[in-house]
Amino acid sequence: MGKLLIVLFSPPWLSQNTDTAFEFARAAIDMGHKVTVFCDIDAVYNLMMKQILPDQPTPASKLAQLVEKGVLVLACRESARLRGLDVKEECIHGVVESSLGKLAELLEESDRVVAFGP
Repeated sequence: MGKLLIVLFSPPWLSQNTDTAFEFARAAIDMGHKVTVFCDIDAVYNLMMKQILPDQPTPASKLAQLVEKGVLVLACRESARLRGLDVKEECIHGVVESSLGKLAELLEESDRVVAFGP
């Protein structure tokens, strides 16, 4: 099957973009595609572990589900640093710190790219 890259720029709760990206990724996985999600700019806030709540679905819990399904979820190192977020300590387990250079590589390697922004 194909390789899908989802680039997410939106912070949690500003719009439905994170939910839409989650549903899009889940459908692609169910169809057998390899999915990568790259979180840039304010989208790194979607990855904060402390935003996983036991009694309700949140953008962070949905992205954690994707990690559990084998999706490579990447956080832009510089976007996180500029927002005071330590990816290794504060983000969902399994999220990988990355760079815009890696994003450029993923853009070249992917069969399809979908971006969700503010």
